[in-house]
Amino acid sequence: MSYPIDALIYALDVNPEINTDGRVLFLRAQEHPALQHFEGRLVCQQTWKPRANLLQAAGHRVEREVNGLFNLVLVLPDPQRDLMVADLARGHDHLAPEGILMAAVHNDAGAKRCEQYLREVSGHIDSLSKHHSRVFWATKEDGKPWKADILERWRQGAAMRRILEGRFWSRPGLFNWDRIDEGSALLAQHLPATIAGNVADFGCGWGFLSDHLLRHCHDIDSLDIYDADADCFECARRNLGLVPTRVKAQPHWQDITTGFERTKFDAVIMNPPFHEGKEADPLIGLKFIAAAAQSLRPGGQLWLVANRQLPYENLLAETFAQTEKVIETGGFKVLHAQNPIVQPTYSRRGKRRR
Repeated sequence: MSYPIDALIYALDVNPEINTDGRVLFLRAQEHPALQHFEGRLVCQQTWKPRANLLQAAGHRVEREVNGLFNLVLVLPDPQRDLMVADLARGHDHLAPEGILMAAVHNDAGAKRCEQYLREVSGHIDSLSKHHSRVFWATKEDGKPWKADILERWRQGAAMRRILEGRFWSRPGLFNWDRIDEGSALLAQHLPATIAGNVADFGCGWGFLSDHLLRHCHDIDSLDIYDADADCFECARRNLGLVPTRVKAQPHWQDITTGFERTKFDAVIMNPPFHEGKEADPLIGLKFIAAAAQSLRPGGQLWLVANRQLPYENLLAETFAQTEKVIETGGFKVLHAQNPIVQPTYSRRGKRRR
């Protein structure tokens, strides 16, 4: 399978003049063996924990937020339009004078559209096609500034903002960023006020379920919130900071599917994802359940919501002493399990290991 990063590396190979000796920034970075060419001068920006882990394992410097100017900025723009153009604006903002911004997008993810955006704001681009993708680049030339009004509009399009009549903060790119997910709303309706002790929200997003816990479960001693997307935490921090409670949520940038090494929690709540990109992958939810079993103390309880067709009940029955389906309605089901007895993990191939 071909990927935009392969096209990006190809463009660098056939245009050696772009491979300067200066500092290099890679926005929405992905691991590739050819990145070793930039050893000692590459900074990778990545807010998605699984990809950040791969980059770090390869020895690259990884940052969630980046400061400073770079001679070369590489970017793999997000397919969503607001994020796509915001990525181009971020790339521009980190360019040193005479620096080059190079982007790569898969043809099926809006490559021609993104290429036109960069041409529109910079005035001139070079481009090539490879690996079912388009690569295009522009230079930040002295005396030829990029269009400031367009850049500012692009920055604002991806900025954090108030949603739902000002009640919450969120930002484009997060799961259901501008509305309450139907499944999460159903789970909130059935969470008992008796949830207490040390509690965790797995896959917290911008914080809707955690907000509900802090407002309705007054015997919670601590709340740990976990997500693989670091972009969610500032929104969650603002949202949960508005709740009148003594409990301060502790954020953790973590890939839940890698599991936990120790037991800690009295209760875990979650609305686990079941897509990897556009492809449905029920294994993700199974890994979330396995991680919950690992993280719960004896007697601890798990509350989760899922699409009704997802096959979670068998694993719950294997890993918890008591399980029940609380409700099934409108395409969703709320499941409750208590007292973990087995703590399986799952390989990437989906085979169960004990």
